[in-house]
Amino acid sequence: MGVPLTRVLAHTPGIVVSTVVTAALAASLPGPLGSLVFLGVLSLTIVLLAGAGEPVAVRGLFGARALTPAERAALAPAVVRLCQRGLGPPLVRLYLWPGVRSVSARGAGRRAGLVSGELVSQVRLGRLPPDQAAAVIAHAAGLVRVGALRSELAMQLWTIPWRFLCGLALLVSAAGGRLPVVALMWRARFVLGLIALGQGVTAGQPEAVVAGVLSAAVVGLSYLVPWWEKAWAAGLQALGDEQLAHAGLAPALADFLLRQSRSAATFERVHALDLAHASLQPPIPPVRSTRR
Repeated sequence: MGVPLTRVLAHTPGIVVSTVVTAALAASLPGPLGSLVFLGVLSLTIVLLAGAGEPVAVRGLFGARALTPAERAALAPAVVRLCQRGLGPPLVRLYLWPGVRSVSARGAGRRAGLVSGELVSQVRLGRLPPDQAAAVIAHAAGLVRVGALRSELAMQLWTIPWRFLCGLALLVSAAGGRLPVVALMWRARFVLGLIALGQGVTAGQPEAVVAGVLSAAVVGLSYLVPWWEKAWAAGLQALGDEQLAHAGLAPALADFLLRQSRSAATFERVHALDLAHASLQPPIPPVRSTRR
């Protein structure tokens, strides 16, 4: 499958910023150590892009681990359903994704499927039926099968600096958001960007122009990047739902979603799942009259 434009737009800022930060940190290290660190991280990223080392990367980047015998036994009815539809082991290897408090699953790389600990707990307690558990996992496994997450692990590794900076920015904004003046400045940041751009252009000096353009670009990206990321996430969700419908698990996922939420967005997604499931059903043959 081709690379969607939304994916390029969503990931490019993180790649660029992470490359600059990694290069700057490497340059600050003494002697050849910096070059070795930069080349080492780059080499590991290329290895992951080639599809090697996924089990180690899943453990290191997500803190995931292999399922225990008891966890495998609890998920066995759901895994049987996945295997019947070509979405289970060994095509997709399942790992436990600890620390996630929601019933969820996600794909990573070419063969990894991460199952949250809460999903396993709900199955064990009998609160999550096997067909719904299979549907949740199948959504992630379907994305893995079609190659939509082929470079996910490499991206996770290379963009660690970007995600660290984003997390730090969220903490700062959460702390500053309690102050009315800071919250007002954040909501009106486009005005600050225009002012910085105008001052840089009117100053006439190349350094001031560059600084003004960069300030305006940062402000613009603060609007665009979240929108691009949401668009990419929506595209992944739609693609996963499509694969789920082809596997015949759309009704099970619809039941699961309605158990979790009754929002307008949920009903829209359930309606799309119902339509996708209905479109894949064989047509009902016409009833022929037996009268002569």
